[in-house]
Amino acid sequence: MRALIDTGVWFRRYFRLPMSRSLKRFLEDEVTEFHLCPLSVAEITFKWRRGRLAGVPDPRDWLDHALENYTLEPATLAACLQAGRWDWAHGDLVDRLLAAIASETGLVLVHTDTVLKDLAGFPQRYFPNLRSH
Repeated sequence: MRALIDTGVWFRRYFRLPMSRSLKRFLEDEVTEFHLCPLSVAEITFKWRRGRLAGVPDPRDWLDHALENYTLEPATLAACLQAGRWDWAHGDLVDRLLAAIASETGLVLVHTDTVLKDLAGFPQRYFPNLRSH
């Protein structure tokens, strides 16, 4: 399966942070192509800069390695337009863009977002985050 990986899933996978067994198994057994939007890099870097990722080194020190085996999927003009036009209450612009990229490319968005899981218009696979158990 060709999958667009959500920011949090990518980060957890790279740093081998806890994730549900079902998500880990899905990533290992079902995903054959990993795709990532560069906005995920901006999102993680912004969180790191604001001190929200305690103990994580400067992204410049690990980013190249974290992107190995990923194909980057840009936010095209069409995806940006779709992300802004959806009549969703979901206000996270990066999540909206990832969903729009998934819609445009046919990639399955793999995520743990409890708001996105109930929305339609893009291919997705939702996995509960460990914190919700």
